[in-house]
Amino acid sequence: MTDVSRRKLLATSATGLVVGGAGCLNSESDGDGSDGDGSDGSGKQNGGDESLVPPARWIPASAGSRLFFSYTDLETVRSHETILPAETLDEIPFVPHGAGGRVVGRMETEPTFEYVLEFGPEGDGEHYVMGGEFDLAGLDLGDPIDEVGDFERFEAAGASIAASSDTLIVVDPEIGSIDDVLAAGLDGTDRRVDSGGSFEAVLENVGDDTLAFGIVPESTDEIAVGRSWSVAAETATYTQVMLGMNTSDVDEDQLESELASESPYNRLDEFSLDIEGDTVVTTGTLSTSEFRYTDSISKHQAGTSRPVRASVSVDVETATQSVTVELTAIGGGHVELRDSGGTQATLTEQGDEATLEYGVGETETVSVVVVGGGEESVLLTETVEF
Repeated sequence: MTDVSRRKLLATSATGLVVGGAGCLNSESDGDGSDGDGSDGSGKQNGGDESLVPPARWIPASAGSRLFFSYTDLETVRSHETILPAETLDEIPFVPHGAGGRVVGRMETEPTFEYVLEFGPEGDGEHYVMGGEFDLAGLDLGDPIDEVGDFERFEAAGASIAASSDTLIVVDPEIGSIDDVLAAGLDGTDRRVDSGGSFEAVLENVGDDTLAFGIVPESTDEIAVGRSWSVAAETATYTQVMLGMNTSDVDEDQLESELASESPYNRLDEFSLDIEGDTVVTTGTLSTSEFRYTDSISKHQAGTSRPVRASVSVDVETATQSVTVELTAIGGGHVELRDSGGTQATLTEQGDEATLEYGVGETETVSVVVVGGGEESVLLTETVEF
């Protein structure tokens, strides 16, 4: 029988992220101490609002009370192409998904983006900001409908588009306002990061790394999650942060021991754990030549499908021989609870909950699987003994 009478775990899946811990919510973070200020799209420190890391600069407060974001620093990725494994380069998205990918796919000349930022209230983007070099001449967008600063605005292909000499913005007009994105990026008007709270704290840990992802919930009573990979010439650093947990009863040694067998910690050369207040941060490293990254939509599939992103909390109660799973966030698709008897429950909406009950002396392996877009991925697998 497990020596923990009640265990709480959290699993978050997004472009390959999987985490789990006992006793509380665990979080991983890069540990670089980035404050989200004064860095350009490559993470270089320059100062000034226009050189803020893209998630800090471009995401407006109107992006929704619940926010998903994904950021890729492609300039850094390219600078390490000779070191990174070929399969990792194949997985990193060099163009955006969804509507952003459809617009890019219409370009006659292949763009070279320095970064790609996707964000929105759901787990499938809706807002896309890309910096780099590209030619819009082949898009046949017609005459611009407006000019905002250095940007020309267009309405085409079911999307609102704004383009300057080095930045391309695509917004689904049914989801958000391109005017709000431009106002945030150009004038600093109602930026999400300026509101403080969970989003600002997540960016402090992961906002300017090579590959970063975050989920910021509607309420401060819920868990905010951020994760990142920072790629350098010799070492890739994995970071995850989780905010908003009661950590008063967490045994750090036990948590670190359990994480050691979980992905991606079991692939890291080393990792450390830091708990402060309601925040848990873990940081680990491995050789850049051994870095593996999985994106739920390959760059070759951009614009044809959408990533499925979800997070759950799991309570394992040995006193009642039960496992309770709550769906805390979902960006499309659904979550299935499975054991040796097959699928036992399906969760589709945020807040949905299901309890699996077992007998005294039983040993069972419970899997939490996110399903959508014709694909599925395992968020968490936990063997329980009662």
